[in-house]
Amino acid sequence: MPKPTKPPTTKSRKRVTAKKQVTTGISTECLAAGFVRADLVFDGLDHSGASFEARIFINNPDADASTELTAQNRYAGRFHIFGHGGCFGDVGHCEVRGVPRPYDPRPAHPLTPMRKVVIATDALRREIKRSGGKELTLTIVPIVRSGTERCDYENVLKFDRVSVVTYA
Repeated sequence: MPKPTKPPTTKSRKRVTAKKQVTTGISTECLAAGFVRADLVFDGLDHSGASFEARIFINNPDADASTELTAQNRYAGRFHIFGHGGCFGDVGHCEVRGVPRPYDPRPAHPLTPMRKVVIATDALRREIKRSGGKELTLTIVPIVRSGTERCDYENVLKFDRVSVVTYA
């Protein structure tokens, strides 16, 4: 694991920009024509590290932390992760061991990967029209807000998959 950088402080209000991610092409062929709502759904989000804001841009691979959040820059929305700040327990303490059984009344492990839904109806309509129905790419720019010395600030954004869900 790379040596962690110094965490941002609340006094400095400095933003730390982590490594952004650009998705592979997302086909728009199977999206419902004339949808009334469209969501970007992020599954399997890791929230064990630093707290961050994730800014989402469509078809703008050059977007970064300084990109204005406007329709001209193809901004789609954002989500926030309140991170746990790294593991402070014994070895194995922070390992999530499988998913809970369907009828198990106990709560899931606190670090169970999460889901975030970003309503992006207008942005997706605009970009589908602009691209002529071709594939879309998402650029997710994480901006670290706080963390500890146990956090990996460069690779803060980790998720299993992203999908587009439309409602007719």
